[in-house]
Amino acid sequence: MMQHGCCPNYQVQPVVCPTQYRFRDTFIPQEVPYIHPIVNVNRQHIVEVPRHYVTQTNETVMGGRTTAFPVGGYGPGFGPGPGFGRRRRFF
Repeated sequence: MMQHGCCPNYQVQPVVCPTQYRFRDTFIPQEVPYIHPIVNVNRQHIVEVPRHYVTQTNETVMGGRTTAFPVGGYGPGFGPGPGFGRRRRFF
């Protein structure tokens, strides 16, 4: 006769199933540096600006013979007068 329930004389070996893993994901921030190199270039451009210079030269040249008398008579040391001997008069 069969008995219902637990039988002390009949023992069943348990079946062990493979282990199951349940993951609970969490995230921790970690900074990753991104380096952006920048080169500042100062460019200098040449702009031509005119600046005028004037040079002068002097030349002395011989001219034709001329006789020039000062206006108003003779000045000191020129022409008849003291130091030039006697004065002659022509009539």
